Amino acid sequence: MSEWTLFEVAMSVLVSAGGATIKMLFAKIDKLERRISTTETRTAVVQERTIEIFHRLERIEQKLDKLLTQEKK
Repeated sequence: MSEWTLFEVAMSVLVSAGGATIKMLFAKIDKLERRISTTETRTAVVQERTIEIFHRLERIEQKLDKLLTQEKK
């Protein structure tokens, strides 16, 4: 009887340790997912700003081209 009790205690400890390990892994995965989400959001903002800058540069270039063509006339 005491052997089974020792076996049951050992199994309980192993299952508890396994559960704690799995919980810790899921917590780390959740933290990494939040970091990835934040990084994706920041990347999207940088991309939008980059596109906006290129559009502004295109408009400036067009204005300069108009000024240059006006000076040639």
